[in-house]
Amino acid sequence: MELVVDARAQAGESPWWCASTQTLLWVDIHGCSIHRFDPATRRDAAFDAPDLVGFVATHRQGGLVVALRDRVVHADRLLRDFVTIAVPPLQPGQRLNDGTIDATGCLWIGALDPTRPGAALFRIDRGGRCETKVTGLRRSNGLAFSTDGRVLYLSDSHPDVRTVWAFDVDIASGALANRRVFVDTHGLPGRPDGACVDAEDHYWMAAVDGGCLLRFAPDGGLVDRIAVPVEKPSKPAFGGGDLQDLYVTSLSRDLARPIAEQPHAGGLFRLRASVKGAPLPDCAIDLRVAAARTGS
Repeated sequence: MELVVDARAQAGESPWWCASTQTLLWVDIHGCSIHRFDPATRRDAAFDAPDLVGFVATHRQGGLVVALRDRVVHADRLLRDFVTIAVPPLQPGQRLNDGTIDATGCLWIGALDPTRPGAALFRIDRGGRCETKVTGLRRSNGLAFSTDGRVLYLSDSHPDVRTVWAFDVDIASGALANRRVFVDTHGLPGRPDGACVDAEDHYWMAAVDGGCLLRFAPDGGLVDRIAVPVEKPSKPAFGGGDLQDLYVTSLSRDLARPIAEQPHAGGLFRLRASVKGAPLPDCAIDLRVAAARTGS
């Protein structure tokens, strides 16, 4: 596991490989910043975001789709202009968190609620319409699709829940069915945080507080455990020209062990994996239609 950016991010999250530029996007939630790491030059550039930022991904029309505290925006390629394209119906005190993009280009974005199980998972379609898909969550996390797009994974990282579920998905409509427990992480190291899926349809989970990545087979069986040199890895993502470099973000907030024992907490790490990742689609929300819907 190689340290590639000693970022010391408060809450490094949401790594996303940009195939067109061969760079890795990631965010520092509480640092209110969006980062772009260039493996060719090993340079990491940070850009200010207008609020807390939980998720970033590439957009089919150029630029990025970004989940801020309470809204989803489109950012131009220079990360200077941010235009609101969706406003999910959050309750007071909630904020947006982890997300992913489905095969049709729709955005799935979850929320967290610091006080009660009142958060939800939302699907924002290509016209910018927001639909509530799952309710009763505490800390929505771990969003990823199977390689054929027909299974959605969702976790709740709250210490009292720490469960990963799987749903059957109708790709065209986004309808969910057959919710079942994929992994109950009680008894495993750490709690379920961000996740990704590899080309063999295995689910990679960052075990926050557990200092490792866990890889699960499609039947939920644990098949691999990889140590990370910090206690709070937050999300893995495959990148590189062959999608075989596994990047891992991490946190430096609320550590149980002293920072002196893990001086690279909040860093961006990379591992040469034994398997390739599954390519991710660009977001395809129609910017003109969505901006008109929100009045932006």
